[in-house]
Amino acid sequence: MRRLTLVDSFFFLGHDEFTGRPTLSRTSLGIGLAGAALCDLLFTDRITVENRKVRAIAGRPPGIPTADHVFSEIVSETGTHSVREWVDHLRGELPSIAADNLVALGLVRRTPERVFLRRHRYPPADLLVSTAARSKARAAVFGVDRPDPHAACLALLAWTAGVDDLCEPELGRAQVRGWMEDTHQGLPRRIADVVAGVAAVAAAVVYTGDRK
Repeated sequence: MRRLTLVDSFFFLGHDEFTGRPTLSRTSLGIGLAGAALCDLLFTDRITVENRKVRAIAGRPPGIPTADHVFSEIVSETGTHSVREWVDHLRGELPSIAADNLVALGLVRRTPERVFLRRHRYPPADLLVSTAARSKARAAVFGVDRPDPHAACLALLAWTAGVDDLCEPELGRAQVRGWMEDTHQGLPRRIADVVAGVAAVAAAVVYTGDRK
């Protein structure tokens, strides 16, 4: 089975793993995908985050869908921008870009849901693939050992962007918050800064009421 990127995984977490119907608003999906794409670039050593500012450290993209698009935008900028600015900038376009890439890879199909509103669902081609993201995030929380940064990052991004049912009914919200705080503190600073940037944009969206 093809190893899922964080963008792939978050896309599946934002949709019903069986029907492909969206379970997050487009805004929340975009926020999570933006954070996931930045983390994919961190894990492939294409960017770094210093003082919460994003900076490219490689000349070539990693060769993985969606992250390549984000990387090209970062390297085309003459100045540096904060994680929060990049998440806010990218969140509008990434749901469509990520969906197109997953369709092209044959991992999902695009099916019209509401034609006039241009809403679609994305039934998975393989349930083993579509359910892998949730299994990975849950394993990060319920595993005996400290989770690897990739899995921990996925779980943190999921909760931060609004995937609230990730570990229900086993854990209550207070337990989830405790796990998030402990895990966030244990992450490498660059990744922790991305998660913090995602949280800041998600909070701003709630405050302004932009939840479509």
